[in-house]
Amino acid sequence: MGLAFPLANAIIQRAERPVGRRAGILYLSNTVGAVCGSLAAGFLLLPVLGIQGSATILTTAAALAVGPLYLATDVGRALLGPSSSAASNKTRPTYPLAFAVSILVAGGAIGLWLRLPSNYLITGALELPMRHERLLTLSEGVTEVIAITEEPGTGRTLFTNGHRMSSTAPLSQRYMRAFAHIPLLSADNPETVLVIGFGVGNTTQAATLHPSVRRVEVVDLSRHVLTHAGYFKNSNGDVLNDRRVAVYVNDGRQHLQMQRPGSYDLITLEPPPIAQAGVAALYSEEFYALAKTRLKMKGFMSQWLPVYQVPAASTLAMIRAFVDVFPQSVLVSGAEADLLLVGANDSRIEIDPARVANAMTNAPALRADLQRVDLGSVREIVGAFLASPQKLSAATRNSAPVTDDRPIQEYGVRSLLTFGDGLPASVADVREVAAWCPKCFADGKPVPLVQGLDTYLALLGRAYSATPAEAARTRLLAEGGTRRVDGSAYLGALVPESAEMHNILGSALADKGEFDRAIAEFREALRLEPDSASAHLNLGLALASHQAPEEAVVHLRRSVQLDPGSGRAHYALAGILLAAGQYEGAIDELRASLRVTPDSV
Repeated sequence: MGLAFPLANAIIQRAERPVGRRAGILYLSNTVGAVCGSLAAGFLLLPVLGIQGSATILTTAAALAVGPLYLATDVGRALLGPSSSAASNKTRPTYPLAFAVSILVAGGAIGLWLRLPSNYLITGALELPMRHERLLTLSEGVTEVIAITEEPGTGRTLFTNGHRMSSTAPLSQRYMRAFAHIPLLSADNPETVLVIGFGVGNTTQAATLHPSVRRVEVVDLSRHVLTHAGYFKNSNGDVLNDRRVAVYVNDGRQHLQMQRPGSYDLITLEPPPIAQAGVAALYSEEFYALAKTRLKMKGFMSQWLPVYQVPAASTLAMIRAFVDVFPQSVLVSGAEADLLLVGANDSRIEIDPARVANAMTNAPALRADLQRVDLGSVREIVGAFLASPQKLSAATRNSAPVTDDRPIQEYGVRSLLTFGDGLPASVADVREVAAWCPKCFADGKPVPLVQGLDTYLALLGRAYSATPAEAARTRLLAEGGTRRVDGSAYLGALVPESAEMHNILGSALADKGEFDRAIAEFREALRLEPDSASAHLNLGLALASHQAPEEAVVHLRRSVQLDPGSGRAHYALAGILLAAGQYEGAIDELRASLRVTPDSV
C-alpha cells in the first residue's frame, strides 16, 4: 500500500500537461484517503471484521489499485484510446507484462492469505499457553484481543493483547483481594469504594463482602474486558450484577476528575503492566494528588507495586511519588513480588487488631474469603506488613518521584536487556510493624489476637531476602499448594528451605516450651548448614532446657568457635559449666563474654 503514492506521483511527473494541478489533486486525494481510511478502520472495519478481515479488505484494495495506476500510464491511456506517442509505442510491450505479473503475484498472495484460519493473526500474537493450560475463548475487540485460559486445579487467566493481565490463581487472588480487604478492615464503617481496573473482578468482589459498603464504582477502559466477566463468576461471584456495583467505561483519571471532592472511602487500582503505554499516568505524583482530593477524610488508597517488572531505581521513584502525597503509607506483601502500597488520608495510618477481629466475626462471608486467600487471621493480615511510613520515606529520600513529565518506569521495564531487581533491601523492615499496629503489642510482645506475629514476620522477612535461586527452588517445593510453614500456605509458597527458617521456627517453639519440636527444628537447621553458629547456639540452649547438658556443651562450644564474638553463646556455655561444677571453664567463658559485651550486667 505504501508504494501506491510514490508510483502515482512518478506517473504525474511524466505527464505532458502541467503537473501542478495534477500533483495538487493527488496530494489532496491522498490526505482525504488517509483521514477517511483511519475513520473507516477504527469505526467500521475493525469493529465489524476484526484485524484479519480488515487486513484482507485493505490488501485486496491495494492489489486492485494496480489497475488504475496501469491505466494512468502511457500504455494504459493507449488502451483507452489512440495514441501517437513514440514513447508509448516503445514501452507498450513492457507495461502489459509488468501489469500481468503484478496481478498474478497479488492474486496468488491473496489466495494464500484467504486459506489461513480466520483467527490466524490474533492467535499468533498470544503468549504460548503454559503446561496443562487450555484456551477457553479468543475474542477480538476494538482496542484489544482477549483470551481466557484455564489450568485445572489452578484457575483461569485473562490475557489482553498477549499479556497475562489477571487471574484467579490462589496467589493472584490473594493480592488482588488484599487491595480491598486490608484498607477496608482498617477503616471505620467504609461506604463507598472506587475500583480502577476490573480485571477478572477479584478486588471488586472483595469490596462487596464488607457489610458497610453501599456502593462500589468500577472504572475500566475496555467494555470488552467487562463483557468477559462471566468467565470468572466462580471467583467474582457475578459481581457486576450486584445492585451496589456501578460500572463506568472510562479512563480512571478522567473519572476521578468528574467526581466531587471527598467522594470515596477507598480508591484502589491495579493498572495494566507497567510496560504498556500510558500506564505511568496512574503512578504519577499528580495522579495521587488528584485521588487524594477525592478521598474522604481518613479514607484510604491502595496501589499495585510490581517490583519484579522494574529496576530498583524505578521502584524507589514509584514509592516516592506515593509517599510524597500520602506520607502515612505502609508497604504490604500481596503475593511474592506483587506488593501493595496503602496510604491514608490522615495524620496516622493504623490497623486495629480488635476491629479486624470483630469485622471477621460479624461477616462470615468476609471471613471465608479471607481464609481462602491465607488472610484468615488477624496475625496473617497484620503479618503482611513490610515497611512503615518512616522506612518508606527514608528509603526513598534521594529518589526523584514519578511525575507526569517524568514517567521513568516506562523506560526501565523488564526486558531481555533490563531485568527487574525485586524489592530493594533498603525498603523493607518487618521489625517496625508496631508503627502500623501499635495495639498488636504489649510490653514488646504480641497480644493474644496476633499470637505468633513476630515469628510470622521474621519468616516473611526471610522470604524477601531470598536469592533468586532460593526463590526458584521454593516455587518448586510449593507446587500443588501443600507446603506449609508455621501453619501458613502463603509462607509455604515464599519462605525458602534454609537453616535460618528452621532456626526461626525452633526459637518460636522453644519460647512456648515445646522443646522436643524445637530441638528437631534446630537439628534440621544444622543438617542444612552444619556450620551455622546460631543453630548450634539455639540447639545448645534447647538441649540445656531439655535436661541434656552434655550435648548442649558440645553445641555451645562449637557455636563460640564459629562466632567468638557472640557474648550470648559464651554466657550460655558458662552457665552450663557452672552448673556442672566446672568453675574454671565457666570463669573463662564469663570473661570472654565480658570482653565481647563489657557493659553486660
